[in-house]
Amino acid sequence: MTKEEIYEFDLNGYIVYRDLLSTEDIVRMNRIIDADQAGKEAANSFHFSFLDLDPCFLDVMAHPRTLQIIRVMVGDWLRLDHAYGLQLTQAMEVRENLHGGPRADQGEHQYQWLDGKMYNGLIVVMYALADVNPGNGGFICVPGSHKANLVHRPPVTSHLVVNPSLKAGDMLVFTEALVHGTRRWQGDHRRRSLLYKYSPGYSTWADYEGMQKFRDMAKNDLQRDLLRPPRVGGRTPLNFPEVTP
Repeated sequence: MTKEEIYEFDLNGYIVYRDLLSTEDIVRMNRIIDADQAGKEAANSFHFSFLDLDPCFLDVMAHPRTLQIIRVMVGDWLRLDHAYGLQLTQAMEVRENLHGGPRADQGEHQYQWLDGKMYNGLIVVMYALADVNPGNGGFICVPGSHKANLVHRPPVTSHLVVNPSLKAGDMLVFTEALVHGTRRWQGDHRRRSLLYKYSPGYSTWADYEGMQKFRDMAKNDLQRDLLRPPRVGGRTPLNFPEVTP
């Protein structure tokens, strides 16, 4: 991350990177998900699973540019904690809400600086597989709330709440210490996003038993290391891939 990007993330608790996924990747992923959901209730479900549908989704988990960003936020001992997809249409019922915040959920959702270094708990990487235009709804948040000194979640209609716009292929990264949530979808098209949630190597949010099967699917040491179980003792850093311009 550049100094300007670190400043933006520190200021707001989230940051958007444009064009992380190619048009070809977006078309392929949507096609795979559509085929899996055809005839299933998942097609009308807010949440869906995707990590085991095709090797391309594990490739995205280990996207070199993304890992370099999360490395700054979490450190060299990061791991993938869990992943799932979200989708919305106007016809789908959704509970509008805001949740999270600093030290929420038994204190895991944390954001801290010490000796010039950033420390986070759970970090969310959200890839947009469809455009999110101004006013569409979907992901909302309260910028700066990851550093708030009071526990407060305003109504979703508050002037403090923003609804970031995204193009398909963009990546939005936020800390779970940020107050965030969902607003009802107003777009004419379907919203679809992939969420990958990374933790420090010692921490776990989801039940690790549900992640073990994905480690058997890993194609290389980097993917296997990202899917390691949480622990402190004897843990080694990732062998981070180079980022090509």
